[in-house]
Amino acid sequence: MKRLLLLLFVLLLAFSWCPEARALRLEISGAELIKIPVAVPDFEGPQPLARKLSEVARQDLEWHLVFNVLGQGLPAAETKIFASLGVDWLLYGKVSLSGPRLTTAFYLRDMVKDKVVLSRGYRGPKDSARYMVHRFVDLAVEEILGVPGVAMSRVAFVERRGWHDTLFVQDFDGARKVAVAEGDLILGPRLSPDAQKIAFVYYVQRRPQVHVIDLRSGNRWVVSRFPGLNASPVWHPDGDKLVATLSKDGNPDLYLLDLSGHILKRLTFGEGVNTGGSFSPDGKELAFVSDRSGSPQIYILNLRTRGVRRLTFRGRYNVSPSWSPTGDRIVYASQEGGRFVLYTIDPRGGEPVRVTERGSYEAPFFSPNGRLILAQGRDGLWLFLANGASGRRYLAGKSLFPSWRRLP
Repeated sequence: MKRLLLLLFVLLLAFSWCPEARALRLEISGAELIKIPVAVPDFEGPQPLARKLSEVARQDLEWHLVFNVLGQGLPAAETKIFASLGVDWLLYGKVSLSGPRLTTAFYLRDMVKDKVVLSRGYRGPKDSARYMVHRFVDLAVEEILGVPGVAMSRVAFVERRGWHDTLFVQDFDGARKVAVAEGDLILGPRLSPDAQKIAFVYYVQRRPQVHVIDLRSGNRWVVSRFPGLNASPVWHPDGDKLVATLSKDGNPDLYLLDLSGHILKRLTFGEGVNTGGSFSPDGKELAFVSDRSGSPQIYILNLRTRGVRRLTFRGRYNVSPSWSPTGDRIVYASQEGGRFVLYTIDPRGGEPVRVTERGSYEAPFFSPNGRLILAQGRDGLWLFLANGASGRRYLAGKSLFPSWRRLP
Protein backbone atom coordinates (compact mmCIF):
# COMPACT_ATOMS: atom_id res chain seq x y z
CA MET A 1 0.00 0.00 0.00
CA LYS A 2 2.81 2.44 0.90
CA ARG A 3 4.57 1.61 -2.38
CA LEU A 4 1.39 2.44 -4.26
CA LEU A 5 1.12 5.74 -2.40
CA LEU A 6 4.63 6.76 -3.39
CA LEU A 7 4.05 5.80 -7.01
CA LEU A 8 0.92 7.94 -6.94
CA PHE A 9 3.01 10.76 -5.46
CA VAL A 10 5.50 10.49 -8.32
CA LEU A 11 2.88 10.23 -11.05
CA LEU A 12 -0.08 12.20 -9.79
CA LEU A 13 1.18 14.83 -7.34
CA ALA A 14 -0.34 17.40 -9.65
CA PHE A 15 -3.84 16.21 -8.82
CA SER A 16 -3.47 16.49 -5.04
CA TRP A 17 -3.79 20.28 -5.20
CA CYS A 18 -7.05 21.68 -3.83
CA PRO A 19 -7.60 25.46 -4.01
CA GLU A 20 -9.15 27.45 -1.19
CA ALA A 21 -9.69 31.20 -1.49
CA ARG A 22 -7.86 32.95 1.32
CA ALA A 23 -6.95 36.55 2.00
CA LEU A 24 -3.34 37.67 2.05
CA ARG A 25 -2.05 37.66 5.60
CA LEU A 26 1.07 37.56 7.68
CA GLU A 27 1.62 34.38 9.65
CA ILE A 28 3.75 34.34 12.77
CA SER A 29 4.76 31.07 14.40
CA GLY A 30 7.02 30.40 17.32
CA ALA A 31 8.78 33.40 18.83
CA GLU A 32 7.50 36.81 17.79
CA LEU A 33 9.38 38.26 14.84
CA ILE A 34 10.77 41.74 15.40
CA LYS A 35 11.32 43.27 11.98
CA ILE A 36 14.23 45.55 11.14
CA PRO A 37 13.07 49.12 10.39
CA VAL A 38 14.42 50.39 7.05
CA ALA A 39 13.43 53.66 5.39
CA VAL A 40 13.37 53.95 1.60
CA PRO A 41 12.34 57.51 0.73
CA ASP A 42 11.40 58.46 -2.81
CA PHE A 43 14.47 58.57 -5.03
CA GLU A 44 15.58 61.89 -6.49
CA GLY A 45 15.33 62.36 -10.24
CA PRO A 46 12.85 62.53 -13.12
CA GLN A 47 9.34 61.42 -12.21
CA PRO A 48 7.56 59.07 -12.33
CA LEU A 49 10.65 56.89 -12.99
CA ALA A 50 12.51 57.77 -9.78
CA ARG A 51 9.42 57.16 -7.65
CA LYS A 52 8.77 53.85 -9.39
CA LEU A 53 12.32 52.66 -8.73
CA SER A 54 12.06 53.56 -5.05
CA GLU A 55 8.92 51.41 -4.93
CA VAL A 56 10.84 48.54 -6.53
CA ALA A 57 13.42 48.83 -3.73
CA ARG A 58 10.71 48.82 -1.04
CA GLN A 59 9.06 45.75 -2.51
CA ASP A 60 12.40 43.96 -2.79
CA LEU A 61 13.06 44.53 0.90
CA GLU A 62 9.54 43.56 1.97
CA TRP A 63 9.77 40.19 0.21
CA HIS A 64 12.70 39.28 2.47
CA LEU A 65 10.10 39.10 5.30
CA VAL A 66 12.40 40.59 7.97
CA PHE A 67 12.14 44.31 7.22
CA ASN A 68 9.60 46.94 8.25
CA VAL A 69 9.88 49.26 5.25
CA LEU A 70 8.98 52.94 5.62
CA GLY A 71 9.53 56.16 3.70
CA GLN A 72 7.02 56.23 0.88
CA GLY A 73 6.29 59.83 -0.18
CA LEU A 74 9.09 61.28 1.94
CA PRO A 75 12.30 62.94 0.69
CA ALA A 76 15.68 61.52 1.69
CA ALA A 77 16.67 64.85 3.23
CA GLU A 78 14.23 64.35 6.09
CA THR A 79 16.69 62.29 8.11
CA LYS A 80 15.35 63.70 11.40
CA ILE A 81 11.97 62.15 10.66
CA PHE A 82 13.52 58.74 10.08
CA ALA A 83 15.62 59.02 13.24
CA SER A 84 12.52 59.88 15.28
CA LEU A 85 10.78 56.79 13.89
CA GLY A 86 13.58 54.59 15.20
CA VAL A 87 14.79 53.63 11.72
CA ASP A 88 18.04 51.65 11.79
CA TRP A 89 18.86 51.91 8.09
CA LEU A 90 18.21 54.44 5.32
CA LEU A 91 18.36 53.39 1.67
CA TYR A 92 18.16 56.27 -0.80
CA GLY A 93 19.06 56.98 -4.39
CA LYS A 94 19.42 59.41 -7.27
CA VAL A 95 18.38 58.83 -10.88
CA SER A 96 19.26 60.77 -14.04
CA LEU A 97 18.40 60.24 -17.70
CA SER A 98 20.34 61.20 -20.80
CA GLY A 99 18.32 60.08 -23.80
CA PRO A 100 17.89 56.31 -23.54
CA ARG A 101 20.78 56.00 -21.04
CA LEU A 102 20.22 55.85 -17.30
CA THR A 103 22.61 56.72 -14.48
CA THR A 104 21.82 55.77 -10.88
CA ALA A 105 23.51 56.18 -7.52
CA PHE A 106 22.34 54.32 -4.42
CA TYR A 107 23.37 54.63 -0.78
CA LEU A 108 22.82 52.73 2.47
CA ARG A 109 23.20 54.74 5.66
CA ASP A 110 23.59 53.18 9.09
CA MET A 111 21.41 55.50 11.16
CA VAL A 112 22.85 54.29 14.45
CA LYS A 113 26.45 55.01 13.40
CA ASP A 114 25.29 57.97 11.30
CA LYS A 115 27.38 57.11 8.27
CA VAL A 116 27.04 55.74 4.75
CA VAL A 117 28.24 52.13 4.79
CA LEU A 118 27.48 51.19 1.18
CA SER A 119 27.25 53.09 -2.12
CA ARG A 120 27.11 52.02 -5.75
CA GLY A 121 26.63 53.72 -9.12
CA TYR A 122 25.22 52.06 -12.24
CA ARG A 123 24.92 53.08 -15.90
CA GLY A 124 22.98 51.39 -18.65
CA PRO A 125 19.88 51.45 -20.83
CA LYS A 126 16.65 52.63 -19.25
CA ASP A 127 15.11 49.15 -19.40
CA SER A 128 17.83 47.88 -17.03
CA ALA A 129 16.69 50.21 -14.23
CA ARG A 130 14.96 47.50 -12.17
CA TYR A 131 18.07 45.34 -12.23
CA MET A 132 20.19 48.21 -10.96
CA VAL A 133 17.84 48.47 -7.98
CA HIS A 134 17.77 44.68 -7.45
CA ARG A 135 21.56 44.47 -7.40
CA PHE A 136 21.91 47.24 -4.87
CA VAL A 137 19.16 45.89 -2.63
CA ASP A 138 20.89 42.50 -2.57
CA LEU A 139 24.13 44.21 -1.50
CA ALA A 140 22.25 46.22 1.13
CA VAL A 141 20.62 43.08 2.52
CA GLU A 142 24.05 41.45 2.76
CA GLU A 143 25.37 44.51 4.62
CA ILE A 144 22.47 44.35 7.09
CA LEU A 145 21.96 40.59 7.51
CA GLY A 146 25.30 39.11 6.50
CA VAL A 147 23.81 37.08 3.63
CA PRO A 148 23.07 38.22 0.05
CA GLY A 149 19.55 39.27 -0.81
CA VAL A 150 17.29 37.47 -3.28
CA ALA A 151 15.95 40.39 -5.34
CA MET A 152 18.16 39.41 -8.27
CA SER A 153 16.61 35.98 -8.78
CA ARG A 154 14.18 34.03 -10.94
CA VAL A 155 11.19 31.80 -10.08
CA ALA A 156 9.53 29.08 -12.16
CA PHE A 157 6.15 27.46 -11.48
CA VAL A 158 3.20 25.75 -13.16
CA GLU A 159 -0.15 27.51 -13.37
CA ARG A 160 -3.11 25.13 -13.68
CA ARG A 161 -6.43 26.06 -15.22
CA GLY A 162 -8.76 23.10 -15.41
CA TRP A 163 -6.99 20.38 -17.37
CA HIS A 164 -4.46 22.75 -18.91
CA ASP A 165 -1.02 23.58 -17.48
CA THR A 166 1.24 26.51 -18.32
CA LEU A 167 4.87 26.69 -17.23
CA PHE A 168 5.89 30.24 -16.29
CA VAL A 169 9.21 31.86 -15.51
CA GLN A 170 9.39 35.30 -13.88
CA ASP A 171 11.72 37.57 -11.95
CA PHE A 172 11.32 37.22 -8.20
CA ASP A 173 9.50 40.55 -7.98
CA GLY A 174 6.89 39.27 -10.46
CA ALA A 175 8.16 41.20 -13.48
CA ARG A 176 8.93 39.63 -16.87
CA LYS A 177 6.46 36.78 -16.43
CA VAL A 178 6.81 34.58 -19.52
CA ALA A 179 4.98 31.38 -20.51
CA VAL A 180 7.62 28.94 -21.76
CA ALA A 181 5.54 25.73 -22.19
CA GLU A 182 1.90 24.63 -22.25
CA GLY A 183 0.21 21.23 -22.16
CA ASP A 184 -2.29 18.94 -20.51
CA LEU A 185 0.08 18.05 -17.67
CA ILE A 186 3.43 19.59 -16.66
CA LEU A 187 5.20 18.48 -13.48
CA GLY A 188 8.32 19.21 -11.47
CA PRO A 189 9.95 22.19 -13.23
CA ARG A 190 13.50 22.88 -12.08
CA LEU A 191 15.61 25.88 -13.02
CA SER A 192 19.27 25.14 -13.73
CA PRO A 193 21.86 26.47 -11.26
CA ASP A 194 22.52 29.50 -13.49
CA ALA A 195 18.75 30.08 -14.02
CA GLN A 196 19.26 29.95 -17.81
CA LYS A 197 17.63 26.56 -18.48
CA ILE A 198 14.61 24.73 -17.14
CA ALA A 199 13.92 20.99 -16.95
CA PHE A 200 10.41 19.62 -16.47
CA VAL A 201 8.16 16.60 -17.02
CA TYR A 202 5.89 16.99 -20.05
CA TYR A 203 3.15 14.52 -20.94
CA VAL A 204 2.80 13.52 -24.59
CA GLN A 205 -0.21 11.29 -25.28
CA ARG A 206 -0.38 10.58 -21.54
CA ARG A 207 3.23 9.44 -21.41
CA PRO A 208 5.80 11.41 -19.38
CA GLN A 209 8.98 12.80 -20.93
CA VAL A 210 11.72 14.98 -19.46
CA HIS A 211 12.20 18.17 -21.48
CA VAL A 212 14.72 21.02 -21.21
CA ILE A 213 14.34 24.58 -22.50
CA ASP A 214 17.20 27.04 -22.93
CA LEU A 215 15.58 30.25 -21.70
CA ARG A 216 18.01 32.47 -23.63
CA SER A 217 17.55 30.93 -27.07
CA GLY A 218 14.13 29.32 -26.60
CA ASN A 219 15.49 25.98 -27.85
CA ARG A 220 13.65 22.97 -26.43
CA TRP A 221 14.61 19.32 -26.55
CA VAL A 222 13.72 15.94 -25.05
CA VAL A 223 16.25 14.55 -22.59
CA SER A 224 14.40 11.40 -21.57
CA ARG A 225 11.51 9.46 -23.11
CA PHE A 226 12.31 5.89 -22.16
CA PRO A 227 9.48 3.36 -21.87
CA GLY A 228 7.64 3.77 -18.60
CA LEU A 229 8.26 6.51 -16.08
CA ASN A 230 10.40 9.59 -16.83
CA ALA A 231 10.04 11.88 -13.83
CA SER A 232 11.46 14.28 -11.24
CA PRO A 233 14.42 15.92 -13.02
CA VAL A 234 17.08 17.26 -10.64
CA TRP A 235 19.96 19.48 -11.79
CA HIS A 236 23.52 18.67 -10.79
CA PRO A 237 25.24 21.81 -9.39
CA ASP A 238 27.55 21.84 -12.43
CA GLY A 239 24.51 22.47 -14.63
CA ASP A 240 25.53 19.93 -17.27
CA LYS A 241 23.78 16.83 -15.90
CA LEU A 242 20.40 15.74 -14.56
CA VAL A 243 19.17 13.01 -12.26
CA ALA A 244 15.79 11.60 -13.29
CA THR A 245 13.52 8.81 -12.09
CA LEU A 246 13.23 6.12 -14.77
CA SER A 247 11.39 2.79 -14.73
CA LYS A 248 12.75 1.49 -18.03
CA ASP A 249 14.40 -1.46 -16.23
CA GLY A 250 11.28 -2.31 -14.23
CA ASN A 251 11.67 -0.48 -10.92
CA PRO A 252 11.52 3.31 -10.54
CA ASP A 253 15.16 4.19 -9.89
CA LEU A 254 17.46 7.20 -10.11
CA TYR A 255 19.72 7.66 -13.14
CA LEU A 256 22.33 10.32 -13.93
CA LEU A 257 21.98 11.66 -17.50
CA ASP A 258 23.76 14.25 -19.59
CA LEU A 259 21.68 16.90 -21.34
CA SER A 260 21.58 14.83 -24.52
CA GLY A 261 19.80 12.06 -22.66
CA HIS A 262 22.69 9.60 -22.43
CA ILE A 263 22.68 7.62 -19.18
CA LEU A 264 25.96 8.23 -17.36
CA LYS A 265 25.24 6.15 -14.28
CA ARG A 266 22.48 4.26 -12.53
CA LEU A 267 22.37 5.48 -8.92
CA THR A 268 19.83 3.20 -7.18
CA PHE A 269 19.03 -0.47 -7.73
CA GLY A 270 15.47 -1.52 -7.03
CA GLU A 271 15.22 -1.11 -3.27
CA GLY A 272 11.70 0.30 -3.31
CA VAL A 273 10.46 3.25 -5.36
CA ASN A 274 13.23 5.86 -5.61
CA THR A 275 12.44 9.33 -6.86
CA GLY A 276 13.41 12.98 -7.15
CA GLY A 277 15.29 15.11 -4.74
CA SER A 278 18.03 17.69 -4.45
CA PHE A 279 21.82 17.81 -4.65
CA SER A 280 24.05 19.15 -1.91
CA PRO A 281 25.73 22.40 -3.00
CA ASP A 282 29.04 20.61 -3.65
CA GLY A 283 27.35 17.89 -5.74
CA LYS A 284 28.74 15.10 -3.60
CA GLU A 285 25.43 13.94 -2.13
CA LEU A 286 21.84 13.63 -3.28
CA ALA A 287 18.75 13.79 -1.07
CA PHE A 288 15.94 11.64 -2.49
CA VAL A 289 12.70 9.87 -1.54
CA SER A 290 12.34 6.10 -1.19
CA ASP A 291 9.81 3.72 0.36
CA ARG A 292 12.42 0.99 0.88
CA SER A 293 11.70 1.03 4.63
CA GLY A 294 7.95 0.61 4.08
CA SER A 295 6.89 4.27 3.81
CA PRO A 296 8.21 7.29 1.89
CA GLN A 297 11.23 8.78 3.68
CA ILE A 298 14.18 11.06 2.85
CA TYR A 299 17.52 9.36 2.18
CA ILE A 300 21.01 10.67 1.39
CA LEU A 301 23.06 9.09 -1.39
CA ASN A 302 26.84 9.57 -1.44
CA LEU A 303 27.71 9.88 -5.14
CA ARG A 304 31.30 8.71 -4.65
CA THR A 305 30.77 5.65 -2.46
CA ARG A 306 27.12 5.03 -3.50
CA GLY A 307 26.36 4.54 0.18
CA VAL A 308 22.79 5.38 1.25
CA ARG A 309 21.63 6.49 4.68
CA ARG A 310 18.16 7.26 5.94
CA LEU A 311 17.68 10.87 7.09
CA THR A 312 14.07 11.14 8.34
CA PHE A 313 12.57 8.92 11.02
CA ARG A 314 9.80 11.12 12.38
CA GLY A 315 6.52 10.83 10.43
CA ARG A 316 5.42 8.12 8.03
CA TYR A 317 5.21 10.11 4.80
CA ASN A 318 8.10 12.51 4.12
CA VAL A 319 8.71 13.79 0.57
CA SER A 320 10.03 16.65 -1.60
CA PRO A 321 13.47 17.37 -0.11
CA SER A 322 15.22 20.61 -1.12
CA TRP A 323 18.80 21.20 -0.02
CA SER A 324 19.70 24.70 1.13
CA PRO A 325 22.36 26.45 -1.01
CA THR A 326 24.25 27.02 2.25
CA GLY A 327 24.37 23.24 2.75
CA ASP A 328 23.25 23.23 6.37
CA ARG A 329 19.54 22.34 6.09
CA ILE A 330 17.14 20.28 3.99
CA VAL A 331 13.48 21.27 3.83
CA TYR A 332 10.79 18.66 3.15
CA ALA A 333 7.03 18.10 3.39
CA SER A 334 5.59 15.69 5.94
CA GLN A 335 2.01 14.42 5.81
CA GLU A 336 0.18 14.88 9.09
CA GLY A 337 -3.55 14.30 9.47
CA GLY A 338 -4.51 14.90 5.86
CA ARG A 339 -2.27 17.93 5.30
CA PHE A 340 1.39 18.59 4.64
CA VAL A 341 3.66 20.38 7.12
CA LEU A 342 7.10 21.76 6.23
CA TYR A 343 10.15 20.82 8.27
CA THR A 344 13.87 21.43 7.96
CA ILE A 345 16.54 19.03 9.13
CA ASP A 346 20.33 18.96 9.37
CA PRO A 347 21.68 16.80 6.49
CA ARG A 348 23.78 14.94 9.06
CA GLY A 349 20.62 13.94 10.93
CA GLY A 350 18.91 14.93 14.16
CA GLU A 351 15.54 16.33 15.11
CA PRO A 352 13.58 18.19 12.42
CA VAL A 353 12.51 21.79 12.99
CA ARG A 354 8.92 22.69 12.13
CA VAL A 355 8.47 25.59 9.69
CA THR A 356 4.68 25.80 9.23
CA GLU A 357 1.97 25.56 11.88
CA ARG A 358 -1.26 26.05 9.90
CA GLY A 359 -2.37 25.25 6.36
CA SER A 360 -0.98 22.61 4.04
CA TYR A 361 2.18 23.17 1.98
CA GLU A 362 4.02 20.96 -0.48
CA ALA A 363 6.94 21.01 -2.93
CA PRO A 364 9.14 23.36 -0.86
CA PHE A 365 12.19 25.00 -2.45
CA PHE A 366 14.96 26.96 -0.72
CA SER A 367 15.81 30.52 -1.75
CA PRO A 368 19.21 31.22 -3.34
CA ASN A 369 20.52 32.57 -0.01
CA GLY A 370 19.08 29.76 2.13
CA ARG A 371 17.03 32.11 4.34
CA LEU A 372 13.61 31.70 2.71
CA ILE A 373 11.43 28.83 1.48
CA LEU A 374 8.91 28.97 -1.35
CA ALA A 375 6.21 26.30 -1.26
CA GLN A 376 2.94 25.27 -2.89
CA GLY A 377 -0.13 25.95 -0.75
CA ARG A 378 -3.81 25.35 -1.31
CA ASP A 379 -4.31 28.95 -2.40
CA GLY A 380 -1.11 29.67 -4.30
CA LEU A 381 2.61 29.87 -3.63
CA TRP A 382 3.72 30.88 -0.16
CA LEU A 383 6.97 32.38 1.09
CA PHE A 384 8.35 31.52 4.55
CA LEU A 385 11.38 32.35 6.60
CA ALA A 386 13.38 29.15 6.94
CA ASN A 387 13.01 29.28 10.72
CA GLY A 388 9.23 29.54 10.42
CA ALA A 389 9.00 32.95 12.10
CA SER A 390 7.09 34.60 9.26
CA GLY A 391 5.13 33.68 6.14
CA ARG A 392 3.31 35.48 3.36
CA ARG A 393 1.52 34.49 0.20
CA TYR A 394 3.77 35.08 -2.78
CA LEU A 395 1.42 34.26 -5.65
CA ALA A 396 -2.32 33.56 -5.68
CA GLY A 397 -4.16 31.04 -7.84
CA LYS A 398 -3.50 27.48 -8.92
CA SER A 399 0.27 27.83 -8.80
CA LEU A 400 2.33 24.67 -8.35
CA PHE A 401 5.87 23.25 -8.13
CA PRO A 402 8.05 26.32 -7.47
CA SER A 403 11.72 26.48 -8.37
CA TRP A 404 14.01 29.39 -7.47
CA ARG A 405 17.51 30.41 -8.61
CA ARG A 406 19.76 33.46 -8.51
CA LEU A 407 20.21 35.37 -11.76
CA PRO A 408 23.81 35.85 -12.93
